[in-house]
Amino acid sequence: MSRLYADHNASSPLRPQARAAMMAVMEGAANPSAVHREGRAAKRILEDSREQLAGVLECLSDAITFTSGATEALHIAMDSAKAMGLDGPVFLSAVEHDAVWVYAQRLWPDAQIVPVNSDCVIDVDWLSDKLNGIVGRPLLIAQGANNETGSLQPLDRLSTMVRGLGGAILCDGVQMLGKVPVSDFAGFADWFVVSSHKIGGPAGAGALVTSPGTPVVNARPGGGQERGARAGTENIVAASGFAAATAIACTDEAVAQFQTLTQTERDDFEEALARTLPAVCVVAQPARRLANTSCVALPNWEAARQVMALDLAGAAVSAGAACSSGKVKSSRVLTAAGYGPEIAGCAIRASFGWSTQRGDGQALAQIYLKAGARYAQPQAA
Repeated sequence: MSRLYADHNASSPLRPQARAAMMAVMEGAANPSAVHREGRAAKRILEDSREQLAGVLECLSDAITFTSGATEALHIAMDSAKAMGLDGPVFLSAVEHDAVWVYAQRLWPDAQIVPVNSDCVIDVDWLSDKLNGIVGRPLLIAQGANNETGSLQPLDRLSTMVRGLGGAILCDGVQMLGKVPVSDFAGFADWFVVSSHKIGGPAGAGALVTSPGTPVVNARPGGGQERGARAGTENIVAASGFAAATAIACTDEAVAQFQTLTQTERDDFEEALARTLPAVCVVAQPARRLANTSCVALPNWEAARQVMALDLAGAAVSAGAACSSGKVKSSRVLTAAGYGPEIAGCAIRASFGWSTQRGDGQALAQIYLKAGARYAQPQAA
């Protein structure tokens, strides 16, 4: 049975270009910290990958710290922000990924939680009011694009508000890379995090991008790799695959093609559901959101049951963040946006990507409708 994959926000299949780049490096991989000829060759591969990534992200190569993934990069960023000595309040968006949400509240238990509207977009007026007349330099931690709903935050406005007060911004940009033009996020954050496997690169590779003069603090001592920013031998195979995927996925032309393809399939999926199931709620539909992402809820059909039913019918979707220990539970993000359990506990995410085929949106809708007719509980009168 052929499978329909609609979970690109969790992980996107490896691109052929990334695979080829990795295979080439595997032939002679060595430790890039070694001083012999093989080590120097490995170091050159690492630095070439860094320069290639920097060229796409419109930053200096020494602004990039390669990591084992987005979670490590985010933790390094938060450790760095903590050590920076910002003396103002800390603001944490209510819809952050758990990789940020849990650790941020450990570092800053008194952080003020920034509310969001029903589209999962930060309440800019609330934040503006809180920033008015504050003492000290604030820190804002805000995700660029929400992984569950696709909602895009107004990074340009947020950056102007916070940096205008001498503050700093830490941004999880994992879902933005390859899905929106680089100009939508480049330069708006002091710490900006991206991930390889979300764009068709290998899993286990991420990067922290810092603005000029922004500190990177290594809270986990070791060998001093990455200019002292993190400990551990760099994975040059993954870095080369990451750079290759970025070069393919993140040009303006590639992003435009991605948006055209995935928005067509997403809209077809949502429209087909709405025609047959008036009770379906499409979260953040009116908002500015990622072209590839659809968060839909059918009241009285639990998210866990939806994911399993679609899986059995041949389609891969998810509920909430795929990183939550493989568990499907009521969405903390949707709860923060004001939704009750009839939506927050019954929402799934379909996310299309580079390997999506024409017609996948309609096909997914048919699978959903067929599974719903079989498994969904009757709607309340």
